[in-house]
Amino acid sequence: MGMNAIEDVKDSLAVQGLKKVLKKIEDAYSPNTLRAYRADFLEFIHFCEKRELSSIPANYESVALFVDANVDRGCSINFIKRKISAIASIHKFSRLPNPVQDIDVQLALRRMARKNGRINKQAYGLNKKLFDDLMQAAGNDIFGIRDRALLQLGYASLCRRHELVQLLAEDIKSNEDGSVLLHQRSGKTDTEKRGRWIYLPPDVWDYVRTWLEAANIKEGPILRGITRGGKVMSEAYGPGAINRTYKRLARRAGFDETLVAELSSHSTRVGAAQELLRSGASLLQVMQRGGWGLPQSVLKYVKNADMIYEYPTWRKKHFESTGQSSAIER
Repeated sequence: MGMNAIEDVKDSLAVQGLKKVLKKIEDAYSPNTLRAYRADFLEFIHFCEKRELSSIPANYESVALFVDANVDRGCSINFIKRKISAIASIHKFSRLPNPVQDIDVQLALRRMARKNGRINKQAYGLNKKLFDDLMQAAGNDIFGIRDRALLQLGYASLCRRHELVQLLAEDIKSNEDGSVLLHQRSGKTDTEKRGRWIYLPPDVWDYVRTWLEAANIKEGPILRGITRGGKVMSEAYGPGAINRTYKRLARRAGFDETLVAELSSHSTRVGAAQELLRSGASLLQVMQRGGWGLPQSVLKYVKNADMIYEYPTWRKKHFESTGQSSAIER
């Protein structure tokens, strides 16, 4: 939903109710989650008001119509499910019956799955070969120095794009062996704001340090935008700009446009997770490296979850560490 559409939603009772809910939960959820709830439910309010339907409380017919309308627009399964999740959450926080649980809404979701396919589209994982191709495609100017630091930092940290742009230069702690620890102050699943330490090996740190020195960055955001004239900006790099950077480098490297279209800011995160599994890392280790809270989340970001069974080392390590049997029915 564009900003114009959001602004068109009048300050109705539904909008007032949404504001009240967001105020109620603001200390319990991350700013990104709150923004997503707000944007997704505002779109639902806008949809309902155009049709003179109630959005809060919503009935099952309104939600089912909303699902069908988004399917007709060609929206992805994940996109629609996120919006439906927001509708369910806002009703739950308002102590209202959840319309999403109604059979008509569930049938609408099943129609969506059958029409669009059951395999959700996700970012293409950058394997080591593709990663190296992007690194070589980056130039030797200030843009290329920044882009290589971005790639290395994204791949080594497994950070989400909004987490990457929030990393600060003053949170770097040097080790004697040339590696560093970088403190990530908060993340998507870090609801208590405890943060975590990210290990950057010496070779990765070399790229990041080269960028910091070239840009004369001593504090503030590590990743920043650059003007067309080559001046490094004080503001953090925009999360959306990471997508454009990866695609620009991919085209320069000669990637097919079909592959370019599947690349996104999540490609380093997905690719790094795949490489860790291939190298024999346990599922728990990958979860810790990437800040995942649930095993299912890790497998969702691995393009083909069944790929893990192709690696005996991973299977042996994982099931020994969890005490489960490795005799899996497939």
